[in-house]
Amino acid sequence: DDRPPEITGDGGLEDADTGPHPDRCEALAAAIAGVLGSALEEHEVRAAATAQSQAELATAIDRLNGELDKLLENAPSPVIAQHAARISSIRKRVLALNMLLRSIQRRIDNMDRMISTGVTSDHSSRVQLQNQN
Repeated sequence: DDRPPEITGDGGLEDADTGPHPDRCEALAAAIAGVLGSALEEHEVRAAATAQSQAELATAIDRLNGELDKLLENAPSPVIAQHAARISSIRKRVLALNMLLRSIQRRIDNMDRMISTGVTSDHSSRVQLQNQN
């Protein structure tokens, strides 16, 4: 048959005689999964690097906070006290940011799990439905 494929109402291509092609659906699903998978992998690498950087920053701030406490004990000064308060404030913000990053990472992990299992099960149920008709 030399007729060109027809475009269906849902945007999929169909041959006039045979209907939708499960192979095309599988190829499209695989392509989408590949793109999403590589994007998620890239994000995970960057998120891990950010988490490591945040952990190092929190450790450095804790160390600096301890040193400032010792300094305040030995030579109390309004200037030193002011800097100590600023560092303590920064420490609290870094800890809050770390909690936010962990929450975001958990959400992304959940989305990744849903995509991994959802695409497969949703696609297979549609293919089974088509095969029954």
